[in-house]
Order: sequence, then structure tokens, then C-alpha cells
Amino acid sequence: MNSLFRPTGLKLTSIITFSMVALYLWNFIGMGQGSFIELLDKKVVDFILLARGTQPTSGKIAIAVIDTKSVDQYGRWPWGRDLMAKLLHELTHYYGAKVIGYDVVFSEPDPNDQTTKKVLDIYHRQAMKLTHQPDKLKEVRQELAQKLSLDRQFAKELNDTNRVVGGYFFFYNKDNIQHLSAREVQSNDARVERNQITHLKGHQFLADLPLFEAKGVETNTDTLTTSNSLYGYFNVFPDFEDGTVRRVHLVTRYKGGYYPSLDLQVVRRHDTNRGLSLIANQGGIEAVKIGKRIIPTASDGSIMINYRGPAMTFPHYSVVDIIQRRVKKSALQNKIVLLGATEIGVMDLRTTPVGVAYPGVEVHANVIDNILQGDYFLVTDTSRMLSLVLILFIGLLTGWLVPKLRALSGAIFILSTLAVFWAANLYSLLYNQRWVSFVYLSLTLVLSWLAVTLLKYFGEEKDKRFIKSAFSQYLSPDVIDSLVENPALLKLGGEQREMTCIFSDIQGFSTISEGSSPEELVELLNEYLTEMTQIIQRHGGTVDKFEGDAIIAFFGAPLQQPDHALQACRAVIEMQVKGAEMRAQQQTRGKHELHTRIGVNTGLMVVGNMGSAQRMDYTIMGDAVNLAARLEGVNKEYKTYSMISQHTRQAIGEALEVRELDAIRVVGKSEPVRIFELLGKRGEVAEETLQAHRYYLKGLRLYRKKKFAEAKKYFAQCIKLKKEDGPSLVLLNRCKTYEQAPPKNWDGIYHLTVK
Repeated sequence: MNSLFRPTGLKLTSIITFSMVALYLWNFIGMGQGSFIELLDKKVVDFILLARGTQPTSGKIAIAVIDTKSVDQYGRWPWGRDLMAKLLHELTHYYGAKVIGYDVVFSEPDPNDQTTKKVLDIYHRQAMKLTHQPDKLKEVRQELAQKLSLDRQFAKELNDTNRVVGGYFFFYNKDNIQHLSAREVQSNDARVERNQITHLKGHQFLADLPLFEAKGVETNTDTLTTSNSLYGYFNVFPDFEDGTVRRVHLVTRYKGGYYPSLDLQVVRRHDTNRGLSLIANQGGIEAVKIGKRIIPTASDGSIMINYRGPAMTFPHYSVVDIIQRRVKKSALQNKIVLLGATEIGVMDLRTTPVGVAYPGVEVHANVIDNILQGDYFLVTDTSRMLSLVLILFIGLLTGWLVPKLRALSGAIFILSTLAVFWAANLYSLLYNQRWVSFVYLSLTLVLSWLAVTLLKYFGEEKDKRFIKSAFSQYLSPDVIDSLVENPALLKLGGEQREMTCIFSDIQGFSTISEGSSPEELVELLNEYLTEMTQIIQRHGGTVDKFEGDAIIAFFGAPLQQPDHALQACRAVIEMQVKGAEMRAQQQTRGKHELHTRIGVNTGLMVVGNMGSAQRMDYTIMGDAVNLAARLEGVNKEYKTYSMISQHTRQAIGEALEVRELDAIRVVGKSEPVRIFELLGKRGEVAEETLQAHRYYLKGLRLYRKKKFAEAKKYFAQCIKLKKEDGPSLVLLNRCKTYEQAPPKNWDGIYHLTVK
């Protein structure tokens, strides 16, 4: 081979390095958002935040919650405005709160006011029949309407204080404002207009910035929009890759104006109503300024939330306890008090790095606390450029240095570099709130080292190919016995009969292969395949072949087996039990732990000797066999390990515990198939697990009816009872996606896009 094209360590690592640089730049400019690596980078930071535990807050923020206790007392939300007036009166006059922020909007008049108006109209018509003083009656009617209006009671309390920050929300899709008339749009615009940021430094750059652009706005009613209150929007934008709220945008653009978030306005009121200004340059928004307080932001005006901890990290006080003065004055005095909902029925719950079903109002509490203490996270263009420089440096250094080192020295170099990088980056994240990419840098380092190492040892699949060739010659003893009894089976060809087929594969076998010597790998695989084969044969199954770490087996041939589906499933259950025992032993011996994914299907298959007159193989084929192979791979999609088809489920009856997972359409097949998770023998599965699965089934039924919001609750409850339940996590995330972009022509069938 010409030396120009001969692969070398430096050439390989250069290709990898520049590919990672290109991928990072692709994500940097926003074209590749949603990529797996980008999401994984975020998940690393999520894990760090979750692992560090609860952090101290400033102690300046408390939350008045619309919780179950309050709903039981006052009825379902929204409550009457007289109650809102009472709450505000208590917060300002009795408790002495410094700022009251509303993570709710009062966009409709109080329904009681509408009823009062109807009663007064009836009274007015009747009174007109008894008197000839229409002007006097009109005056009395207006006076009564004002005295009886609950909205005016609330408005009076709002007008009596300058501590309030009201909330409103923007619409970012034109379809969402179709319900608003032109007059309502104009009125809403007028109400929020005075809150826009008018002091713009670098305003000539703002028009071209890719900021969130609102299409409409929903505000408080005119009666409840007071001149002495500040107002800010409370929209939050989850990352579309996984629906997690990691950052907030402090500014949004609407009809050429720039509007502050609720969080900014609360801080502004806390800082005694200091002036608000926006600073921009050619690269984007640089900072938001409140008086002398400067808040640096990313170029899109966002900051990343430094969550203090899980839900309830900030003190929660029930509204009913506040109104009835059961909360100590000191708990709310001179504090920022945010009003928001934690009651599940109100559905203001978010997915965050520190927990699901996280109260939206507490997201705002974290943001405000971050701004007050100046310790929010910030991913800047500078840190992104530093990531690019490090990718180039680490990748090229690995390509130059590792080929010169022995295998052990190279591994020590890689591990040492990774350890130093992660320690330094972790320190910067936790104590400086700035960091460079964890995953891109680590991947560049590891992939470059792997490329060089594998180049030295002639390909990553050498060991697996060796094992496959050695084991593929073995036949089941049952097949041999049948051949002795009936030599006619040696003839080419086969017969069609109903059978059950299983496909099994070891999860992550390539990784195990790469980290083991050939001798270790053969020993490990020998032990595993021996145990699994014995289980299959005990239940009357035939091992068709080994393909490396994969086992293909069938039940119902060469000997007839009426309960072949049940025996196959029992074998699968026993294989998983034995796998758990082997993992425990491997862990104590410091060996790799093996997890097995198994797919099972029952149906018509062709079984017999296939091949040539010189070389034959007693095997199976057919669509039913292909489906079993597909189901083994579908386990990855649902994070399960034992999956059976609807045909097998029907054949085994009620002898075993199963859970319906979904209905899918595999690649290349038009007919959908229902899939089930095989759990265990009836009576041997924990009741808590069965209870969790009953929640899953309820969620699945709602999911199929396109009731995604309701379905999420059941999947979340399943996860609560059964930690890290793979199918629930998958369906929960799918519901979140479908809520944002409802599927067209929905038939409840999930289409797989890969085999």
C-alpha cells in the first residue's frame, strides 16, 4: 500500500479529532441540537448536580403554595379573588413580605362577578317598573356592582402596595392565539407594553439576534393590571432533546420590544425598583443590568440554573396556613414570597436535573436565588471555544504520543489524562460555575486511544471471530440423538410446524471484548454459554447455533413438544435467574458482569437440514424466526431484558407473569405486533412490582387514547414505585414529545426505524 494511504496512529486520530471538532461546531451553531453527544454532555452535568446533594439557599425566598391542603380547604383552583385579596393583605400587612411574585395569571374575570352582574341586571329591570328615577337607579346599581365585585377587592389590595410582581405568559405559536380577538390582543399588548426594557445598549445588534420571538401574550385582566405593580413573563423552555428544564431566558422579543422575565422583575423589585437595561454586542446579548447589578448571560439571553436541590429545598407554606396566620411571621417577613402551584391537578410540574414532577414555582425560586447570589451556571462562547481548542490539542497529542508507548503505558496515560481533566473541570463547574465539554473531550481522548490500540492489534473483532468459529460447530445432543434414530433427517430440506424460537445476546459484548484478553474472553464465554445451553436443553430446547456471544435456540423440534412456548419462556426466566447469580459471582471475582437480552416468538417455522450435500446445518427459518430476532433488539428501545410477542403470550396462557409493553411495527413489516415483558413465574413476582405494572398498564391505555398528559402521571407513579423502570421512562419521554408535537394519524402503534 502506498505510504500516503497507509493508516497510522496520527492519521487515524487526526480524522477522529477533526470529526469531533466538526460535530462540536455543528452543535455550537445550533444545527445539530438534539444529538446524542450533546444530550449526554448535559446528562453528565445533571448527574453531578444530583450527586452533590442539597446546597444552601440565600434564605431570602419562600413559596406560598397552592397545594392539596389548600385545595381541600378552598376548592379547586382558581379561587375567588376575595381569597386572593385576603392572601395579599396578610402577606403585606401582617407578615411584611418584601416582594410578592405571582407565578400565576388572572386572565379571566372572577366568575362570581359575572353572577353578581346578572343579579343586578334583574334587580335593575324590576326596579325600573316601580320607579321613575332611572339615573338614580343606574347610580345605585353601579355602586352596588363596585362594592360586590371580588375583582375590585383584589385590585384594591394591589393598588395599596408597591411590592407586587405580577405574572403573564407569552405564546410562541400563532395557532395558540387564535382564541383571542383583535381587541383582546390589542388590550393585552397595551398592558404589558410599559414593562418592556427601554434602555438598550447596543440596540443596533439586537434585531438580528436569534432570540425567542413571541407571537402573542396572555395577561391579567384590565382591572387587575395596576400601575404600581411590575410584571414579567413566567415561560420556561425545556431542552427539546429530553424535556428537561436546565436554563431560563431572562429576555424575550415581542413585536419589536424586549421584555423581562418574572425572575428579573422580582430581583428588580427586591433591589428597590432599580432601572433595567439590556446590553448587546455583535455576538449576542452580553448581560442584563439592574441598577448596578450586572447579570452576564449567554448570547441568547439565557442563564443555566444552579439548582439548590430537589423539590422542597426552598421553604413551602400552604396558602391556607398563611391566610389563617398559622405561619410564623419571621418565616415570611422581609422575604421574597412566590405564589405558585404544587397540587398535581394544576399541572405546573417540570422535569429538572434534580427531579421529575418539580414545581414550576420552585424553578423560579432557584433562578431568583441564583441571580441574588451571582452563582448561576453560564456556558459562554469563550468556554465553547476553549472546548474546541482542547479537543484539537488532546486528540493530536494522543495520536502523536500513544503510538510510541507500550499498551500499559498508553492506558495509564489515557486514564491519568482523563482523571486530571475531569477533576479540574468538575472543580470549575462546582466552584466557578463555568466548564468545558465533558463528553466531547473524553470521547476524543478515548476514541483516539482506541483507534491507535486497535490499529496495533489488527481489528476490534479478532477475539469475537475466533470464538464464533470455535463454537459454531457444536450441535445439540437432541439433534444428534434424532439423527441416530432417524437417518432420514440427514436429507436436505425441512418441514413447517409451529414452534417457539429464542434469540439471546449479551449487552455491551463489544466493550467486554475490547477490555479482555483472548484467554479471559474464551473462559468467560465458555462458562456463560455452558450454563445457558444446559438450561435450554433441560426444558427440551435445541441450540441452533452460537454466533459469538449470541444464542439461537428453538423449542418443538426435532421432537414434538406440545407446550413448546411455555417451556421456552420458563427457560428464559431460568436463564435470567442464572445470569443474576453469575453476575454476583463475577463481581466478587472482579470479572465482567454479563446482562442478557432475549427475544421470544411463537409461530410457523421451517425446520430441517439446510445447506448442501457436503455440509448441512439443522436449523430454522421463516418470518416468525426473524421476529424473534427483532424482539431481542427491541429490548434496547424499552430498556428490558426478556421480551415475548403476542403469539407467545397467547400460547403460554396464565402460567407466567407478563407485562404488556406496547404495540409496535418493526422495520419491513406492515402488520403490528403487541409486545410483552416476561417477568417470572406466577406467584414469584413481588407485589410491589405488580402494583407498579398496573400503573403502567393504565398509562398505556391512556397513551393509546392520545391522553398523553394523563398517561404521564401513571408512568411517573410506576417509576416512583419501581426505580429506573425502563419502559415507563421510555413512554414518559414519548408522551412529553407527543404533547409538544402530537402525532398525525395516530393508531397507537409505535414505528421502529432500526432493525
